Amino acid sequence: MFSAGTVLSAALQRHLFEPTQTAQHLIEFNVGEAFALAALLCQILAAPARGMVLARSDRTVLALSALAWFIPEPHGVYLAMTLAGGWFLLRRRGERPWSGIGQIWVALSIYELWGKLVFRILYQSLEGVEVGLISGIGRLVYGGIGLEGASLRVRSDWAITVLEGCSSFHNLSLAVLVWLSILKIAERPVSRAALGVLATSFGLVVAINAARILAMLPSREAFHFWHDHLGSSLVALSSAVAMIVPALLWIEERGCVPSRRS
Repeated sequence: MFSAGTVLSAALQRHLFEPTQTAQHLIEFNVGEAFALAALLCQILAAPARGMVLARSDRTVLALSALAWFIPEPHGVYLAMTLAGGWFLLRRRGERPWSGIGQIWVALSIYELWGKLVFRILYQSLEGVEVGLISGIGRLVYGGIGLEGASLRVRSDWAITVLEGCSSFHNLSLAVLVWLSILKIAERPVSRAALGVLATSFGLVVAINAARILAMLPSREAFHFWHDHLGSSLVALSSAVAMIVPALLWIEERGCVPSRRS
């Protein structure tokens, strides 16, 4: 109930207080929230009834955190979810259902709030690396590319500037949330192989977004298609697939491995 209330409150406040959401943003938000809620539901259903008893202190923390639903600030609810998730991670870390729920709450908060803040702080350091990477690929695609600061061009009368919101790296926290949710749904632990799957999703998401930026370079029309219209939705859907499919394939492969007999 706390998870659903937090997500519902944040969604309502986004639509009421923020500018009109694009299809790309709606896809990204809905994918992350849907997987997180599904993982939470699986954690609850898989736990024995006696293992899901809340102590008085747990109920107090959840009640205080739920007060953030009524604050007119969409990010405030995820600050409260961070506190609730951290509480269960620390206090109930030895109890599998509660520690799993705490992990998902923290991961959802990182995607919705903390990851964006950290990325905003660090982007000035990442900008040069990203623009250099894209320009290097662009030279192979276009045969030559102009680079000035964060601006890229393949013709003299048109250029685009790579800003923080269009960065190829801005969706990595969503990839972590989806990956962790799938692991929890499949009841798989975080392992070295699972981290390799996450790295694969990272690479695919960065490649898809870098290709989108390169596709904007030829003309103003191309820019509007990939930035504002159908192209942005296609990129969001492709990125979502890149986050989901590697984890699903890995879990299916692991499920098909025959167990060793003693």
